[in-house]
Amino acid sequence: MATQTSPNKGVSSVIRQKAHSFEEEQKARIISVCSGKMKYADVLNFIENEIEQSKKMSNFRYTIKCWKSDGAYQLNKAITEVFGVARAKQDSQPSGGETPIETLDIILADGTRTKVPYGTIDMSDLGEGSSISIAYDSDKHRLEVKGKCQYKFQSLMDDIIARTKELLATESIYKNQILEITDINEPKIMNLDGIDKQLMVLSQKTEFELQPLRSRIFYPEKCIQKGIPLKYGCLLEGKYGTGKTLYAFKLAKDAVAHNWAFIYLKNPEILAEVLRMCQVIDRSGYGVVVFVEDIDQVTRGNRDAKLQDILNTLDGGDTKDLNVITLFTTNHIELIEPTFLRGKRIGSVITMDCLDAETAEKFIKASFTEQEGYILDGDFTDVYKYIEGAGIAPAFMAEIVESAKSKLIFMDDNKVTPFHIKASVESYQRQVALAQKKDVTETPPEKLVKALREVLGTSELNKLEPILQIIEEHWDVERDDYKD
Repeated sequence: MATQTSPNKGVSSVIRQKAHSFEEEQKARIISVCSGKMKYADVLNFIENEIEQSKKMSNFRYTIKCWKSDGAYQLNKAITEVFGVARAKQDSQPSGGETPIETLDIILADGTRTKVPYGTIDMSDLGEGSSISIAYDSDKHRLEVKGKCQYKFQSLMDDIIARTKELLATESIYKNQILEITDINEPKIMNLDGIDKQLMVLSQKTEFELQPLRSRIFYPEKCIQKGIPLKYGCLLEGKYGTGKTLYAFKLAKDAVAHNWAFIYLKNPEILAEVLRMCQVIDRSGYGVVVFVEDIDQVTRGNRDAKLQDILNTLDGGDTKDLNVITLFTTNHIELIEPTFLRGKRIGSVITMDCLDAETAEKFIKASFTEQEGYILDGDFTDVYKYIEGAGIAPAFMAEIVESAKSKLIFMDDNKVTPFHIKASVESYQRQVALAQKKDVTETPPEKLVKALREVLGTSELNKLEPILQIIEEHWDVERDDYKD
């Protein structure tokens, strides 16, 4: 399976214009030899030998650390800059049919799809029988380019690879994009257009504590001028529903608007690998923001090899010169190994709280606006205090607001009174109380597995096969009854 380059007019002139340092050295050597006291016949002999040598086939092999799609796209772009638009060529089979063309399907930042040559590319302009073979090493995360060409064109291949690396560094398809990574070799571009519609209310204290993080994203040049490193770590902690993930995704929109790339890492276990891969897009803008949820899953308990790799990567040479901001969340900060929280790794630990009276007021007023036709009728001071005392997280307050709005629709009334809000809060509290009662009925095996999961994490718990078998035998339960 192969594709062939389709040269623009004057391809040979393009090749001649390419002057590599190796070519310059060779030219200088020939001039030096021929300008000496040599007989004419010897000069001709020397030139003929040089021509014969230059036509011999030379093997080449290059590796480029990159993501597969980005590397293949930029390599194709670099080749096209020299040879013109690539045209597919199908190889004939003995039966008279043709082998399907091997291409790679790539989704660009604007959502458009394009196909680029992959596998073997016929490069006849570099001498008869010349070719390039493109493959990807998923374990080492690098593009492998190998093949053969005439010796005289070897330096041109060096130029093509150098240009590919330059394009990866400055024009990556992931430049200023929000990426989601589940498989480390296949980042996917996320669409967060709907995130702006979701209400985010922060206390004045939280807003203040977030300023070091936001300063680096919004004003990187000022930080650099004042000697403040852009590399930074921030941990958002708090119970479920306090807006940690929502804030991170809203920050993602701000990051790409200010020339950063943003990576949402769904699997914290590959954090160290992803941080090392940030090198391939760090030069495409101010840097990279890496967001990881539930970091306690890999930073709890004993300091194992996986945690040590994360700590070394955060501290060591792999990220020392990178402009990488790491943003973590946890619902269980008490489970995190203390060494992970040291200042060099985590610049700030910020608590995302439930609504207090002040933020409850902001939330209610932002939820029931005049633009939507609502009227807040009455004194809500006691309601705001009631919400504070109830300890309601913003995510659940959003559900309470939706409940109140649906009741107003049924009543065909746009007047929002303190009664409507308080009644909806009380209804929510009753639901929470019922859920808590159900928790009391946990069976002994459920309690044991829950405790083990809290201490070890799900991934480690699954390794304790003998304990799980004992639970099944002694309590007569099926494995699925207590597994997540």
